[in-house]
Amino acid sequence: MSRQIQIRRGSAAENDSFTGAIGEITMDTTNNTLRVHDGVTAGGTKLAKQSEIPAPYTMPTNYDFVIDFQEPSSSNNYTWYRLYKSGWVEQGSFSNLANNVRTNITLPIALQGANFVFPQISNTQAGFGSQDTLSIQLSTDGTYVIVFQKNASSATMCICWEIKGMKKN
Repeated sequence: MSRQIQIRRGSAAENDSFTGAIGEITMDTTNNTLRVHDGVTAGGTKLAKQSEIPAPYTMPTNYDFVIDFQEPSSSNNYTWYRLYKSGWVEQGSFSNLANNVRTNITLPIALQGANFVFPQISNTQAGFGSQDTLSIQLSTDGTYVIVFQKNASSATMCICWEIKGMKKN
């Protein structure tokens, strides 16, 4: 046979004036809610009903958050990106540059116009030589391509790059 548990109950006014024991639960029969008591606070703490909790997807319209991303892997040439709800994109890669080889990297997400920031380029070995070049070029399809040309006589160079801007519509 199952057991029935019954807790104290009363109107909102009765609950407001009641100070329950630590951990005691009472029912507010006026508002159909529960209250948890701490042994000190008159009325306890009212627990919200599901209808009183905002939906998880409800947030201010001015919030910006990641809606799509790509993690770097060998299958995508170690490129990564984060695309935000506003259209802002942060993307980058880890690339190896060989001597006398032009390396083109097409951005995972095309950027809008020429308004972008190319804030970071670093390497794990000696820096660019005077004969080495780095440029950002607009390709025929309207997307930007990062072009590295390693011309110095030093060994293969590993670089990390990052570019930020608005997504092309």
